[in-house]
Amino acid sequence: MLFNERRKNTTPVHQIASAVILNAALLTYAANPDTILLNPAVNIIKSIPATWDETIVLSPSEIGQLAVYARRKGATWFIAVMNGVGARKIKISLSFLKGNYKAELAKDDANNDASVIVEHKNYSSKDILDLNLVSGGGFIAKFSK
Repeated sequence: MLFNERRKNTTPVHQIASAVILNAALLTYAANPDTILLNPAVNIIKSIPATWDETIVLSPSEIGQLAVYARRKGATWFIAVMNGVGARKIKISLSFLKGNYKAELAKDDANNDASVIVEHKNYSSKDILDLNLVSGGGFIAKFSK
């Protein structure tokens, strides 16, 4: 994860989502620890597991354009989105969830591409996420019982 100017044409939330989407036998972060600890999404970052019990590539995904993954570890689900070039609006069905969940969400601030907005909401399998993604942006959510 890169949170400084070396992140080029991606946002900090895109960088956080990469820790969920990209597979590695050993999850490591090549970043200054202070930049991670000062990030508003630090609780999500610290909770990302290195291995997964289940992975679902969700239908809004487009090779070379958009990656949308749902990944589960135990009873906890993560949704991670890495957007390519160009802003886009997508909808993500939460039908894979069983029951009700508390969610911590991290999304891009459309007015400041270096800023992260964190929200807390409740969701169930009946809900649909409506996301407005900025170019090079991302989204990450942690769903816990």
